[in-house]
Amino acid sequence: MDPTRAQPPSPGPGELATVDPSPRAAVVASLAGTLSRAVALGDEEAARVVHEAIGQLLGLPVAP
Repeated sequence: MDPTRAQPPSPGPGELATVDPSPRAAVVASLAGTLSRAVALGDEEAARVVHEAIGQLLGLPVAP
């Protein structure tokens, strides 16, 4: 058996690698996709809100 075929493909540009299948990881991945779309659309307020939500889920300090 070829060991290179047993490995899942690497994530492409704009995709997140899923290492932890926990519900929290799924939420962070979903929010990251939403953040990418907000940035692409130029919606700075939505991007800020989603960025803060990701930070809170990851336990990062909140900006004043």
